[in-house]
Amino acid sequence: MIYVVIQFSCIIYLVFNIQTDNFALMEYLLTIAAIVIGLSAVVSMQLKNLNILPELKKTHQLRTKGVYHFARHPMYTSVLLLCLAFMLSNSHLFAQITMLILFVDLILKSNLEEKLLSERFQDYPEYRQKTGRFLPFL
Repeated sequence: MIYVVIQFSCIIYLVFNIQTDNFALMEYLLTIAAIVIGLSAVVSMQLKNLNILPELKKTHQLRTKGVYHFARHPMYTSVLLLCLAFMLSNSHLFAQITMLILFVDLILKSNLEEKLLSERFQDYPEYRQKTGRFLPFL
């Protein structure tokens, strides 16, 4: 639960401190990429599997198709890209620290989720080995 509280605290800070006057091409491209990846992840995951808490539902199914073919945690990728755009628009050091905290939080949260997925699904370790965490190559 603490991961979710930290995640949403960071997101809320970055959202409320966006400097839209400072948005340039990079920020717009990151925002568009975040939206496309996020929507693709929701469609691929299906609503019955969605859960903001790092726990599996009883009916949870492992998804490895669609955007999940390229990244194990595309929703987190979407959040990170969107928040990166917000951070880049804000020159305050606290925005950069908040982004770093969010990044570490999502790594820790995804580690917990991956432990649960490995325990539930026999093929998860193989999927994990051949698919990047947030990006196809990382």
